[in-house]
Amino acid sequence: MNKKVVWLVNEYAVPIAARTRQIMLSQYLEEKGYLVYIICGSKIHGRDKNLIVDNISYRKVKFDGAKFIIVREKDYKGNIQRALTSMKFQNTLWRIRRQLPRPDIIVSNFAGFFGNIFLKWKRKYGTKIIYDILDLWPESFIDAGFLKRENIITKILYQMEYISYANADGIIFSFEGGKDYIVDRCWDKVHGGKVDISNIGYLNNGVDLETFDRQRKNVWLRDQELDSDQFKAVYLGSIRKANQVDLIVCAARVLQRRGEQGIQILIYGDGEYRQELEDKAKNDKLYNIVFKGRLDVEYAPNMLSRCDINLFNFMEGSICRYGLSPNKLFMYLASGHPILSMVQPNYDIVRNRECGMVVDNNPEAVADGIVRLRDMKKNDIELFRRYSDNCRRVAEEFDYKNLVMVLLDQIEKRK
Repeated sequence: MNKKVVWLVNEYAVPIAARTRQIMLSQYLEEKGYLVYIICGSKIHGRDKNLIVDNISYRKVKFDGAKFIIVREKDYKGNIQRALTSMKFQNTLWRIRRQLPRPDIIVSNFAGFFGNIFLKWKRKYGTKIIYDILDLWPESFIDAGFLKRENIITKILYQMEYISYANADGIIFSFEGGKDYIVDRCWDKVHGGKVDISNIGYLNNGVDLETFDRQRKNVWLRDQELDSDQFKAVYLGSIRKANQVDLIVCAARVLQRRGEQGIQILIYGDGEYRQELEDKAKNDKLYNIVFKGRLDVEYAPNMLSRCDINLFNFMEGSICRYGLSPNKLFMYLASGHPILSMVQPNYDIVRNRECGMVVDNNPEAVADGIVRLRDMKKNDIELFRRYSDNCRRVAEEFDYKNLVMVLLDQIEKRK
């Protein structure tokens, strides 16, 4: 009996990092008897690098046990060129389709403007189409101020998104409130639309605990601050304005002004805002915050395991009403250390599952939260340990070996 072929299509899932979401889903689907290919573009987003520099249309490679088909893309700069490149990626994939293993199931992270092309496979070949939505477009563009909700382009993009969902064989959202989004748009059957919300799955970005635990023990990060006996609060992630890392710098200033001793804030990451914030900390002569620079992902588990608490923060917007699923949140959970969150979305894992503390998004509140958790570790060990245990317990629930069942439900049409 021939195995069914599954395409996991994500333009940005390039084979440069091991044990990614797509690689883990591929591994577990293959264990269930499917033949899986990860389809990606050749341009590495955010880096000046392209994996295909000659004129071939695609290249097949194996990486970390997964089979990749890399589709040739041109380099791009700016959001407009990026959008055009995404459309070209879809068109190229359709053009070379006869050269590739024909898919029985396509799982794509693109819907709407960038995703309707997959419906051609459904119409022509009877391919099952499942959308695995990691970000909402155009909703995120509106939230960021790039588009107005009543703009004609926005309305066209919404309509194309609706067509994708209405004709899909399955829909998965990486955030828990995906059904709410469909209902808010009145695309569900109750409100006259064609989308069956009973068939929507929730598959967040999750974590591979086996890899995390192995790297925590074996991939040691040499770092003198991690070896200190101070109370260490860590931020891991990009340093962009949208992440509001400046709030953490301001909280460090509050702590220093109050004369709080024994607290060290460590910032691991890079971005266009890093130098400005680092200069700000130096000018204010803050001795309790250190910018550590970019950290290779394999060192993150070891680093997180040697800190005391994790700082979770970025700029909130209306899209938070549907929940959040950033990669670093699940790494924080896997570390088994409490989270101090400055974000208050709906479906809040930190608050609802008691994985730490949630505070208001201002420097005084953040400083208060850090001090409370420091004192808690000394004086209320039971509560601090409960936060820690809950983090690890939730991470186990969101291990990929469990999350893959959500995708299988969609592939095999199980409720």
